[in-house]
Amino acid sequence: MIIALISCGFIAGTVSADDHITECDRLISHPKDPDRVTTGVPTSEMDHAAGIAACLAAIESDSDSARAHYQLARVYFYDGQVDKAMPHLEIASAGNYRQAMFVLGYLLDVGVEGIEPDVCRTEDLWLRSARAGRLAALVSYPHHVVRGRFDACEIQAGKAEMVEFLERANARKLDYYQGVLVSDVMVDLEHWRQRP
Repeated sequence: MIIALISCGFIAGTVSADDHITECDRLISHPKDPDRVTTGVPTSEMDHAAGIAACLAAIESDSDSARAHYQLARVYFYDGQVDKAMPHLEIASAGNYRQAMFVLGYLLDVGVEGIEPDVCRTEDLWLRSARAGRLAALVSYPHHVVRGRFDACEIQAGKAEMVEFLERANARKLDYYQGVLVSDVMVDLEHWRQRP
């Protein structure tokens, strides 16, 4: 399921030109990471061993690179080394890397690969990712709120902010199915907003 989510069109983005490109970027960056600096590599084409070595080197060169930490987490995860992936995903999320915040929130939401679910951390991570403009979080956050997924949590976004998230999502170039989903969540949010 994580493979489908990470590779689906809802995790879309554009190439950033402001950062230098590392071998880690060339070998591991996700094609739909909005903060990538290359065109990216599909999961099925990643060279795990070379990617791990390149991303470790990138982190050794710049230990503060949230992008390199996210990419190392990505390749470790797909290499089946979840225990090694999670600390780097946490570092990237703490560095406000919006793709990392969304993916970590997803893993904590569904509890895949032995990861203990924590929907309240998901709420916080997705809110931060949505505020940073991550398309998947702009839609997933209000979707989960209106369906009661975060009812046990402190819901930090108000109704007006969630409407704004959906409007920002709708302003993007969405495909047909993405547009249908955003429209459905907007209708659900309107009904939810009318609750006492």
